[in-house]
Amino acid sequence: MEKPTVENIVSVMNFKGYRVYDTPSIDWNLNIVGIRSKNLDTKKFDDLLVVFHRFMGNWDVTYYPITTDPSTHYLKHPINSKGTAILMEGQYKSAYKIDIHKRGRQGAHKALCQRLGNVTVYRDSDRDGSLDIDKNSIQTGKFGINIHRGPRNGAANPDNDIFSAGCQVFADDRHFAEFMLKCEAGKEAFGNSFTYTLLLENYF
Repeated sequence: MEKPTVENIVSVMNFKGYRVYDTPSIDWNLNIVGIRSKNLDTKKFDDLLVVFHRFMGNWDVTYYPITTDPSTHYLKHPINSKGTAILMEGQYKSAYKIDIHKRGRQGAHKALCQRLGNVTVYRDSDRDGSLDIDKNSIQTGKFGINIHRGPRNGAANPDNDIFSAGCQVFADDRHFAEFMLKCEAGKEAFGNSFTYTLLLENYF
């Protein structure tokens, strides 16, 4: 996936009517934006997380490889009786806070957790291991769709089989550590409340 510029991302967000956090005189007002690849490959970290904010008046931007898709294992073995969650594209204002993510093989750790507001998901219930976006399966609620760490050097590992049951997961835990430092700075400047926006590659 090509990395869109901040200007392109802001343009898309404005077109969609999404809020862009822009305070040139105050640092660390984070925009946290996921971009889902059009390929929908559940075994690759082929999506992007873009974090941009003002720093000394200018845009500071960082790109991270992530997956916005649930892993094959969880598509075949849903932890919810209604099917595996696939986060729907959209903006989830003030739905996230720094808290402890407890599920998964990565163990309990600080992450950006969906504690403060609802998100909307598709439910994939056919257990065939492939990703199905079904508009008839949409649900809204607090489902624990967190943004958390993944493996070490997962970007080079094609086997993304067990890392996500619907969460947004980093390909590399070193990138995740850097991301959390940004979130801690954002928390200090603006409080423990974060907005996550999920866009699609074909918007660009």
